[in-house]
Amino acid sequence: MIFSDSRYATGNVFRAYKPRSENFEVTVLRRFPSQSAKYYLYTWKEEDRVDLVARDRLGSAHLWWKIMDFNPEVLDPGNIPPGTILRIPNVA
Repeated sequence: MIFSDSRYATGNVFRAYKPRSENFEVTVLRRFPSQSAKYYLYTWKEEDRVDLVARDRLGSAHLWWKIMDFNPEVLDPGNIPPGTILRIPNVA
């Protein structure tokens, strides 16, 4: 179930049937920010956490996923090496 306030609410829901079984997995495809979206660069420090950076830079720790959307090459938000340059979306 996807709630109306979920970031996945505007995505396209697909059922992917597994070969050789009658089971399926549900996935949601959604759009990521375009290259023309406004952002600034932030250098990750050793003591940083993505939720705290979101709180300080975007106004809410719950918006950590926006930072991750702008940085799809970062696969694990809990393991970002110091010195990594991240794109932080402008909220203005």
